Amino acid sequence: MSKEKPEWLPATREFCKSAGIEVCGWGSDTLLVRAESENHAVQAAAKLRPLGFEPVQNEDDSDAGLLMLSRDPVATRSRQDEYIASSDVSMRPKSQRAAALFEIAFVVFVAYGLWHGITVLKFLVLLGLAALLMWDASRILLWKLEMNSQELRVRRSFQWETVPWSQVRSIEVCPTWGRGQEAVRLTLTSKAVLNLGAFGFVFARLLRDRLRSELKQRQGQPG
Repeated sequence: MSKEKPEWLPATREFCKSAGIEVCGWGSDTLLVRAESENHAVQAAAKLRPLGFEPVQNEDDSDAGLLMLSRDPVATRSRQDEYIASSDVSMRPKSQRAAALFEIAFVVFVAYGLWHGITVLKFLVLLGLAALLMWDASRILLWKLEMNSQELRVRRSFQWETVPWSQVRSIEVCPTWGRGQEAVRLTLTSKAVLNLGAFGFVFARLLRDRLRSELKQRQGQPG
């Protein structure tokens, strides 16, 4: 959100307060309000339309019980599309890759510390810890995604999988075992499901939106 408050914000806040609309955020030409149901969203949009706001539909906002409105919806959608298109989803976020390197460094440190006077019990504990951390680190560091006009390729651990765009029916996110994580899954024309991996909430949604954008472009191409 923009740090400098736009001129329209104070009056809009006062209007929302009197209309029973909870303001959750704002931007240079956008307003984010609470809308816990579709009916609430419709009512909020109708009340704010005379002030020049139009709703900008967003799946993630709806899931969170929010509604974004904009004084320039075309420009807002364009900025969102540009952000998605320019985002690098070929590897996991840098923070996750840095954490994976820390895991590897920790294994080396513990191994060095236990090397002198190691017992069978310590060795077994170290072996189990090392296997767990190395598996998690490899899952993060070796994950890679490649896209071209014909297909997308994903590497999970040491194995590449290739999927032609023509075989992709939909891209969705769903809850997974990790806290604050979601899995990104492709539903294929064969009715099979390809799991691309589990990621933090923000990256999972960004990856989903980027792949949906790519899929839409490919479906619009002849042949």
